Amino acid sequence: MRQVLDKIATLFLRFAFPVTVFLVPLFFLPFTPDFFDYNKNYLIFVIASLCLLAWTIRLITRRKFQITITPSTIPLLGLTLVYVASSLFQSPNPNLSLFGKTALVTALTIIFISTTSSQKNQTIVKSTITAILSSVFILNLLSLISTIDITPGFLPDLMQDKTFTPASNPYQLLSISLILLPATVYLAIKSQSVFGKIALFFIASVNLVTTISLINSLLTATTPYIWPFLPLSAGWSIMIDIFKTARTALLGISPENFLTAFTRLRPAYLNSTSVWNVRFTSSTDELLNVVTTTGILGGFFWISSLLNPILASSKIKTRTPQHTFTLFLLIGSILANLLVPTGTVLTFFTFTAITLVALNLKLDSDKAKDFSLNLLAVSTTKSNQDSDSLPQDKHPLNQVLIFVFTIPSIALIVAFWLFAGKAYAASLATYQAIAKYNTNAIESYNQQIKAYTLNPHNPIYRLNFAQTSFVLANNIASNKDLTDQDKSNISQLVQQAIREAKNATTLNPQDVTNWESLASLYHQLFNFAQGATDWAIASYNQAIILDPTNPLLRLDLGGIYYALQDYDQAIKIFGQAIDLKSDWPNSHYNLAAAYSANNNLKKTLEEMRIVVQLLDPNSADYQKAQNELSELEKLVQTSSQSSTTPETAPTPTPENIELVTPTPLVSPAAPIDLPEETAPNIPSPTPTTMTTPTPTATP
Repeated sequence: MRQVLDKIATLFLRFAFPVTVFLVPLFFLPFTPDFFDYNKNYLIFVIASLCLLAWTIRLITRRKFQITITPSTIPLLGLTLVYVASSLFQSPNPNLSLFGKTALVTALTIIFISTTSSQKNQTIVKSTITAILSSVFILNLLSLISTIDITPGFLPDLMQDKTFTPASNPYQLLSISLILLPATVYLAIKSQSVFGKIALFFIASVNLVTTISLINSLLTATTPYIWPFLPLSAGWSIMIDIFKTARTALLGISPENFLTAFTRLRPAYLNSTSVWNVRFTSSTDELLNVVTTTGILGGFFWISSLLNPILASSKIKTRTPQHTFTLFLLIGSILANLLVPTGTVLTFFTFTAITLVALNLKLDSDKAKDFSLNLLAVSTTKSNQDSDSLPQDKHPLNQVLIFVFTIPSIALIVAFWLFAGKAYAASLATYQAIAKYNTNAIESYNQQIKAYTLNPHNPIYRLNFAQTSFVLANNIASNKDLTDQDKSNISQLVQQAIREAKNATTLNPQDVTNWESLASLYHQLFNFAQGATDWAIASYNQAIILDPTNPLLRLDLGGIYYALQDYDQAIKIFGQAIDLKSDWPNSHYNLAAAYSANNNLKKTLEEMRIVVQLLDPNSADYQKAQNELSELEKLVQTSSQSSTTPETAPTPTPENIELVTPTPLVSPAAPIDLPEETAPNIPSPTPTTMTTPTPTATP
């Protein structure tokens, strides 16, 4: 029985890696809000769990713990520990952090160790290379099909989109295509088979065509194609800022938490760029992202895991073509990681390259060694010695060692899936809620309850439920004749919306979007609920503390003061928005409205002239603003001639999205009684671990 279990476990580990390499780039499921990366992550989690289980079975059947130490093994273990430590000690929401990038890095490390420690033959290397070439070839074909106008009608609607790629987005596909192109050409040249040469050159040709097509699409796009990139200087500046305290310097600001660092530390000059209103969730490239989120320790282990195998391979005088091919992949992956932020596909591709180089080092050199551990001794053998045979030692004390390593492994798998399974079910429920939002509001509402019940630690589900509750309250309030039950339902729904929005700020008090959402809810209620005005202002002020260089927050806060007819304060806040972004027409337009309401005709005219100067002459807003400016100039001229000033200058009343006068949003018509517990829980001022930059005026 032992031999059978050992063979099954070994066979699984032999095929798990190449099968995973083939599936991950192509895998997606249209059943969750994120079709691509989220489901790829879970596929990797499943494979990693099975690999750990198979490796544990081998430990039990062979009665010894065996691991291959390669140049990347210790750095990857160190990187995993740093990710876990940073998630536990640095993250405001450890649950989200642990089951995000930390879980991905841990899973990939498990796959790396279980593969390199159990395999030592060319078959797995060759089959994995074939899997890479096949998977990326299919990706390239799908990309070419989706970009031309002859897309077959039988393909799903999703594939009719010209930006469709299972790799998640064109940047990820372009990255791995560029990495693979020179490696494929090299392997084609070295191939001894005519058929192999033809097949490899054909794959390289399709790869080249796809690469050119993607580059052309990116260069000719008038707006960022899929996502804009954080400027390098800004990413560098944010990373340097985390070094100002010892704790963040060592462990960073935690995985999945770059947004917090960005909003608090974003340079004010970004307001003069095209990405001024973008909140970035990752840095410019993966190196800056790793150092910012996991500190010096994470950066050190990450760099070591990439460079150590290259340095070890460089000392080998004679390498097989497969070994050189994998070095091409690893070097290309390093370059890609230094140029763009990585998604799941590029991260997995990088780990795949590290694993393949490690396997080649194990086959071609003594740079990798097998360590076998039992209660009696520690034995070291060269990696090319045969260690597949089952041990004959049946010393009873060896049973202790089995439990020492198997119990933690099984416990880790069970504990992970108890949470991860619920998290995935919550994502499925959220997708159902989104799909039924416009057709079946009640079912959507119930699915959202299911989502946040399954995953109560995710603030996004709380915000979704809060917004849905408020929409339902508004729908009821729109009825002409409200019954007492309707009024009671409205009050309960509104209180529920605020409660869940508050829960989101509690789950992650450092995320500005949570405070912004809570403030928006209060804003929509301040004409109908006592205390909502002060609470909206307090929430916006907290959001501004977390995102001090964002002019949009100032515009929203100024709008509240404007609606309250506190025009002096509105003028002050709108002026701060202009200080942060002087070339934004809407902030000048709102300031003009505030000056107008405050009977300051001269300042109103000055601001309207600036608005006209900043607007595109070909836009509809320009003509509207020009007409308003002409009316103001006539009014000023009349006022000057009569030496009188009108009590109130005309207030601009725009109708489009560019020029918006601050006004209250739609709210339930019935007065709402909000209990004291619906007030925001503003955190007490505490010493921050990051330095907040002083806002400066844009050039």
